[in-house]
Amino acid sequence: MYFIYNKWYDGIESNRLSELPMSLYNDVEFAFNQLVSATEALNQFLHECEVVHAECYKLPASAGDMSDTSGWELVTPEKHTGFTALSMATGSFARFTPDYNHSPKYPFRLPGFIQLAPIHYQSASQLVDACNLQKVIIKELINSSKLNQGQKRELIQSICPNAITLQIYRLIKVADGPVKRVGFTWCNKNSMRTINKEEFLTYLAGSKDNPPSGKTRSEWAPWVEKEIELVKSKPGEFIKVKRPLPITPKLNVSFSDDTNTVMFYGHIPVIVFGDEPCKVSPLKSYLYENDKKMEINYLIKRLYVID
Repeated sequence: MYFIYNKWYDGIESNRLSELPMSLYNDVEFAFNQLVSATEALNQFLHECEVVHAECYKLPASAGDMSDTSGWELVTPEKHTGFTALSMATGSFARFTPDYNHSPKYPFRLPGFIQLAPIHYQSASQLVDACNLQKVIIKELINSSKLNQGQKRELIQSICPNAITLQIYRLIKVADGPVKRVGFTWCNKNSMRTINKEEFLTYLAGSKDNPPSGKTRSEWAPWVEKEIELVKSKPGEFIKVKRPLPITPKLNVSFSDDTNTVMFYGHIPVIVFGDEPCKVSPLKSYLYENDKKMEINYLIKRLYVID
């Protein structure tokens, strides 16, 4: 059985109709509603229990946007503590859509932590597990389906309009052990892929007929032809693509017992436990400095194909 739905954005009806399996829609919708309820229960608990300390860092809207590198050459976090930080943290757990001043292409990020008294460990862990279970169910339902990427996006946005799927998938993290220190820092990474040369050439050949905005096909095709020749001239059966990723905040949590230090990516706040406020190494401003030694020699820079 299939269903047909209309999509509405800001009160404007889209003329596009989509057909999706009714059973899949029902399963994902049920899991999402369960996620919303579980998140509300967690957030209510966090606002009612004893919070030892809370600290979050609001990042500028451009901090995840790789389309304009000037946005991530200097990133200055805005520090918040106490009730404000707690409210921001719980808000991030329930945020499945982009912030109003953030690009919908990039998930919202709020590095931080909530420190609870150890007596709340079991209750908090159970509530977090309830949230994460529904996140995993939603991800498995969608990824195990036979839908293409566009249909997957339509499915989740028919249930939660404007949703960013990654924000739904992101698990809420809990650190075991009595916390001693939380240290914030930045992580600058690249994504490396190895692609069959013939498959990549097929992709380039197809892209000749799809010029970017502002370019005509006659202007675009010669550029792609040059790229095809560059790839053909490269020896071997495979090419490597090394794409820079947006800078990512992370935090290292150390403990007062023999528990090993744990590293978390600072996408959303982490929940930690300890009787006394832990020591904190704050998240400092990130300044990108162009290091000539670290520059990548690209064969095709627009597609990050390395020479």
